Amino acid sequence: MIDHVHVINLDRSVDRLKKFCKTNDHLRNIRRFPATDGRSVDRDRLARDKIISPDLDYTAGSLGCAVSHVALWREAVQRGEAVTVAEDDAIFSRHFELHTHSLLANIRADWDFILWSASLRCYAWLDALPGGTGARLEFFSGEVMTRVQDFQEAETEPTLLRAHHLMGLVCYSVSPSGARALLDWCLPIRPMIVDFAGFGLRLNNVGIDCIINGVMPSLKAYVCLPPLAISDERPEESVRINT
Repeated sequence: MIDHVHVINLDRSVDRLKKFCKTNDHLRNIRRFPATDGRSVDRDRLARDKIISPDLDYTAGSLGCAVSHVALWREAVQRGEAVTVAEDDAIFSRHFELHTHSLLANIRADWDFILWSASLRCYAWLDALPGGTGARLEFFSGEVMTRVQDFQEAETEPTLLRAHHLMGLVCYSVSPSGARALLDWCLPIRPMIVDFAGFGLRLNNVGIDCIINGVMPSLKAYVCLPPLAISDERPEESVRINT
């Protein structure tokens, strides 16, 4: 069962948090997690603390995002409990809590990572035939951004599929063992080429959702289909926020 959804949000992004809360007013247990601001973070200190390598060339936004996720992974390890993380541009199904409760009750207890969401411009690489054939899952946004309420209210029967690689960390849960594996692999965050073995793809590490794929195939990782959350790609002015 998911106790809280930790929403990563910058202190200066007050309107984004208001928009998130208005869009997802059905979620009962939201916990704001203050994001690291990549514009002001001390990169030298991060290097000394072995969070990053001195030559890491992440943009300010990518760096702040990465450090924020790392902090929540550490929380999962320290508390010995799974942590659910969301970006502050996530749109959740109104059945998110019901479905996640059911899916977690029926999944094997030693799961490491579950991606509940879909980034509409990203992919997931699946273990279609265990030990054999892989498949790439691609999403096409269609008119979903003009029909957000339809997505949120849709009655679906989601399932969890084993995944080799995942991109787009809009909303996920990570177990303590999964968080430890991510920390051991990712830190220090460093320049590297990530090889998607068996899929004919190699990616330059430009963000935290790139580097995690170096270890993802060794984890008991899953992706939820249909997704229970998507990234909000509507123009800022399209959603009014009550102040």
